[in-house]
Amino acid sequence: MGDRQGEESPKAIIFTGIQASGKSTFFKQHFRSGFVHINLDTLHTRNKEAAILEQCLQNRASFVVDNTNPTADDRQRYIKAAREHGYRIEGYFFQSIVRDCVERNSHRSGKACIPGKAIACTSNRLELPSYEEGFDALYFVRIQDGAFAVDRWNEVSDTM
Repeated sequence: MGDRQGEESPKAIIFTGIQASGKSTFFKQHFRSGFVHINLDTLHTRNKEAAILEQCLQNRASFVVDNTNPTADDRQRYIKAAREHGYRIEGYFFQSIVRDCVERNSHRSGKACIPGKAIACTSNRLELPSYEEGFDALYFVRIQDGAFAVDRWNEVSDTM
């Protein structure tokens, strides 16, 4: 799988962050081309998500998991499967300041606008990712002056 000479490993990109932290917008700006978008908001069920993930793995297609993935256990289902298929696994942690996310959420309409209580609940479950989970690379993403700023993960963050 990953041993084929001259063949680059496909990528599994796993986002972590509370609702309205910028994950889907970041996907559209940075990964739309060449990556399958795996998102429960659009797929609606874990069964559909599992089917798309399995298709990606079988076809060695690079993919982005654009869900909140607040805990190591949530992320592990993707990391384990991707590792077994020889993927390079990268994690992107989105700065998750509740008041900022609630403010961004207030500008959404329809189903995209979720209760502030749900944002706070996800924030309470949020666990910082770590290399021990199986990531090959980790990044910290924040919104600065209306644009995304991405830094390499340093395992410590006071600006969660």
